[in-house]
Amino acid sequence: MTVRRPDPEEVEKLLKGDLATGENRRIVRQLISTWRTCRNEIEQIRDGSRVSTPGDYQPAFVGLAPRLGSHAWKVSQERERLPELIQRLLEKPSADQLALVKGEMAFHGWLMGEWLIEESQRSSHADLGRAEVLASCAVAVAEEIVPDVYGVSLVNDLKARAWACRGEILRLLSDLRNAEVAFENAESFVDEGSGDALEEARVLEFKAALYRDQRRAAAAHRLLDEAILIYRQYRDSHLLGRAFIQKGRVHGSSDELDEAISWLRKGLGLIDPCRERQVDLAARHSLMLYLNESGRAREARFLLKASRPEFLQHGSPLLICRLRWLEGKIYDALRFAHEAERALVEARQGFIDLGIGFSAAGVSLDLAALYAAQGRAAEVRSLAEEILPIFQSRDLQREVIGALVAARQAVKVEKGGPRVLAEVRSLLDRARQDPRLRVELACS
Repeated sequence: MTVRRPDPEEVEKLLKGDLATGENRRIVRQLISTWRTCRNEIEQIRDGSRVSTPGDYQPAFVGLAPRLGSHAWKVSQERERLPELIQRLLEKPSADQLALVKGEMAFHGWLMGEWLIEESQRSSHADLGRAEVLASCAVAVAEEIVPDVYGVSLVNDLKARAWACRGEILRLLSDLRNAEVAFENAESFVDEGSGDALEEARVLEFKAALYRDQRRAAAAHRLLDEAILIYRQYRDSHLLGRAFIQKGRVHGSSDELDEAISWLRKGLGLIDPCRERQVDLAARHSLMLYLNESGRAREARFLLKASRPEFLQHGSPLLICRLRWLEGKIYDALRFAHEAERALVEARQGFIDLGIGFSAAGVSLDLAALYAAQGRAAEVRSLAEEILPIFQSRDLQREVIGALVAARQAVKVEKGGPRVLAEVRSLLDRARQDPRLRVELACS
């Protein structure tokens, strides 16, 4: 979620007193943030005002409308051009979109930057390749914006948001090293921004997810605790619940399953599903995953059956693949071998179609283990032959591919196959966290 500035229509309604109390507070906070770059004017407005009662902002804004006029006109011009610019961008092949937004000043506007960030985040649930291109475009646009309309501080806020968006997409693509660089850039711009605490908290959430994937649990919890303090100050139960869910996932990645389940349930009790549907579904998926891993497969299966209609209606293709993978794991734990195999085969193909190599590799190893447990050596060998060409993708390092070759050779000669498959699974988990990993598998 991004922190949005009030548009001119909202400001006009504020000045006329046509907004509800909650909306007044939100826009006042945003306006104060916006006008931090114009401190002298704010001082003049404040000194000429007589605020009669606490929380009554009307006198303070009596003289503000003319000053906002020029700003609102420039924003309205951006708004009018935005649909045409979006159409021009979408008509270009993905490979040409970054060059387009870099090369033309017309694209270097705040509203275009915000649209690119939000569209990238939406695309991350369905098409990570497209999401990455849009996030790169968002960074390019934010870096080119001239701060004459919005001020340096707010432009730095947008830069922070764009870099954080890029970092999150890179994390999802398993490029953790470059994701960390992106988050470092985001934090540097937050420090030079307007001081909006919600901007900082969102970056903290994203970076905590990166630390979780890097198995840096203590650091992830520290960042989430900072975000939780901010959300408590703003009394936003939805954002608080989202941070609780993230803490649950950090505990889960450390195999602290009881704590993970507890935090996830607390978070699910606080979030508003209508506000961020994908967050709700992903949290439920995590809860079912940790229930299954803690030996409560029947409880996980019950929740999965109850949740499946919502996942199919509202879930992204990526999330539905993850659900199908989880279903295969649950069926395997309950010894429904036929159902487990079918679910894993479908999940594996889904990840391949989405171009997510690590997840496809993980499902393949689960499937190979299932075949091995049934003594189906021919199927294990066939699967091993298919693995290498599928996983020669950009998110698998040379060492991982080498390990897959070793695993393929081991199962072909039926020499330590199950042990090697287990080692490759461990390698894949570690390789995602450390791109510099060097591991040699002993196949003798």
